[in-house]
Amino acid sequence: MTNVRGTTDGNLGKQLTLRYANLNGIKSKTEEVKAWTEKGSVDIGAFVETMADDTVTDELIADLQKYSVYRKDRAGCQKETGGGVAVIARKDLQTLRIDEYEVEGLELLWLKVVG
Repeated sequence: MTNVRGTTDGNLGKQLTLRYANLNGIKSKTEEVKAWTEKGSVDIGAFVETMADDTVTDELIADLQKYSVYRKDRAGCQKETGGGVAVIARKDLQTLRIDEYEVEGLELLWLKVVG
């Protein structure tokens, strides 16, 4: 897992802690991801290869009291096929999903951090 620290956004006037991880399946990493969110050690987390389907609820990914969860699951995703992306963002950051940049058939998410 990659940890990016010291990213400063002049509009926010503070440092953000960003985390990126190739999860190779969210179901096997829920405890680790939840530990980040419970400790408050991540402002924004970006995850690839979530391998999530409709049986994976947002509650498995993050504490919904504190974080917004954005996902794009691969249709028919299984362990053998991989795929899927997710982003978690602290609710006090006021993030917006920008749908017009998303492309059908590609697993990508665009978010804007407003403040």
